[in-house]
Amino acid sequence: MFQIGIDMGGTFTDFIAIGNEEFKTVKVPSNKESPIQTVLRGLEELATNFNMPLGEFLSKTHKLVHGNTVAINALLQRKGVKTALISTKGFTDTLEMRRARLDNQWDFFSPIPKVLVPRHLRLPVSERVDYSGKVLQELVQEDLEEILEKLQKEKVESVAVCTLFSFMNPSHEKAIKEYIEERLDNVFVSVSSEVSPKLGEYERVSTTVLNAYLTPLVSRYLDELSHALKERGLKTDILLVQNNGGLAHISYAKDFGVKGLFSGPAAGSSGAKALGERVLESNLILVDMGGTSFDVSLVSDYEIKIMPEAVVGGYPVNLPLVDIESVGIGGGSIASIGVGAMLSVGPQSAESYPGPACYDRGGEEPTITDAALVLGFIEEGDFGGKTMKIRKDLAAQAIEDKIAKPLHMSVEDGAYGIYQIALAKMVDAVHLMTIQKGHDPRDFALCAVGGASPIFACNIAEEIGAKITIIPANGEVFCAQGMLESQIKLDMVQSIVQQLAQVHFDEINSTLKGLKEDATSQLKAQGLLAENLTYKFLFEIRYEDQHHTLPVQFKGEELDEHNIKELLDEFHNLHEKNYGYSEKNQECTLISIRLEMWEESLDQISQIERPVASVEPLIPRYRKVYFDGKGVYDEIPVYKEKELSQNHIIAGPALIEKDYTSIFINPRFEGSFNEHGDFILRKRGSHI
Repeated sequence: MFQIGIDMGGTFTDFIAIGNEEFKTVKVPSNKESPIQTVLRGLEELATNFNMPLGEFLSKTHKLVHGNTVAINALLQRKGVKTALISTKGFTDTLEMRRARLDNQWDFFSPIPKVLVPRHLRLPVSERVDYSGKVLQELVQEDLEEILEKLQKEKVESVAVCTLFSFMNPSHEKAIKEYIEERLDNVFVSVSSEVSPKLGEYERVSTTVLNAYLTPLVSRYLDELSHALKERGLKTDILLVQNNGGLAHISYAKDFGVKGLFSGPAAGSSGAKALGERVLESNLILVDMGGTSFDVSLVSDYEIKIMPEAVVGGYPVNLPLVDIESVGIGGGSIASIGVGAMLSVGPQSAESYPGPACYDRGGEEPTITDAALVLGFIEEGDFGGKTMKIRKDLAAQAIEDKIAKPLHMSVEDGAYGIYQIALAKMVDAVHLMTIQKGHDPRDFALCAVGGASPIFACNIAEEIGAKITIIPANGEVFCAQGMLESQIKLDMVQSIVQQLAQVHFDEINSTLKGLKEDATSQLKAQGLLAENLTYKFLFEIRYEDQHHTLPVQFKGEELDEHNIKELLDEFHNLHEKNYGYSEKNQECTLISIRLEMWEESLDQISQIERPVASVEPLIPRYRKVYFDGKGVYDEIPVYKEKELSQNHIIAGPALIEKDYTSIFINPRFEGSFNEHGDFILRKRGSHI
């Protein structure tokens, strides 16, 4: 039986299949206009690699996990469905008023993202619930009749419902949803009490609107994909990756499109956690460089770093997400000359079509891939697992025309400048994720994945002072593999604002019990057994008058006078660790309780052991590579990854060629493969 992971990226879609005691990987160019055809093409290639027709291959598949870009592409391109918003009368402009703070406090004229629901579709309803959940004004039925008429007249496809304090009493939101669904069959309804029942009116309405705006597109895509795969022989249901790094059954994912905005990168963190456990590295910095972006995330003490909310495309998302720092630096990132004759790289990307100039698909802009080809890190000819041929002359011409000539330098120096600027941006992104958040990168191992990261890995590690650098065995499709190392997971949250010095234990314990029962019920509906579930509670606490909270794990079943002191002590310690100070005499306020529940890992991915090195000496090829800015090419040894075994120590400068990437070892590093095929790099003379 097979397990399949599919990670759809902006430039390439990555596939991995595990079965018959072997791994098979495939990368195919992503087609944004027809993502389902991209999936089918990759599956056809995987089936061929296992020497069987697609129908037989799919019929023998018991787990298929998918991360897609449908939601994030629709958001960034503003191509969601026509959406209306129903809010408490007098509060329909919350979405447009936003928060007073600016992303850049020095720029009063910076553009703000477009409001996703225009004013004429922001509809008021007469009702009112107070902060405690007490109904002050009942829902007015006549308003719903007027709203229904407006929705029909405007041919609205989706409706967001967000009333005041619905997280304390959702009865009015549920009544509105039921009223619309009974009368409008083809309109999707998203209510805040189901999507994000948390304090923070603007963030809650933003998240609910995003879910309404994106979910119909995601649902249609998943229906079409599921139909296409089952028609070709798939017997199991598709699992989808969520923002929190966990999986969800297709039936659940079809109602919560907003929870899949970061499905691909989030799965990489699950893979990094599994890798850390395998190589006994508790702290990992994961850097993933594909064709469009460079993503950084952390695993600390074998735990994935999760944040309770984020801003995506300028819009708040009030849901748990894997903490990812992303910059527009990828293999397809375009190099250009800007104001003051300054060379810049990214964030614009050539993507897969037309792609870098060297792809010979009509692209004329120089990219990082073109620079890597000119410098010698990758070789002219077969590329991407022999799926395409690349041309060095086209890469050199693009760099000469757009970079070298305007800056009066050689083509090689222009390419090296592109490489160095890209490297600097990557190092900055790592520092933003580590140093600026209280982590010392010297305490971490660097894990470099994606098709382009291994060319930069040694130099990034040297700049940040990482202990060791790991290039995983299937690093070029690492997020796809991470999907197979993830479990079905559910996050639930309930705002319950209380001063912890005067806490109501009964109310909190009732909330804990309710969250646990609801989560168990929802996961059982996704096909899981209650005995296979595990969970943890997180209390989101802040000092009085603070705005941001910190999540503190509560390790008990019920809160009492004894463990509340432990909870507060943990909060003070966490505040000290994150911000450098704590105020133990200050009042602390509980804002929300969050539950994470997931299935215990039942499927373990078996690792294929790499053969031990023979005594025969290695005979490498040699290639001219321009890597140190001296102005000349150096001939360095080039090894084929498949020719190397355990204990073969490769000292830099050298290159190791894999099917979809190359590992560059700079002169100050050396490395070898471990028993699972992960390539481990250390600085020469290091005994860590």
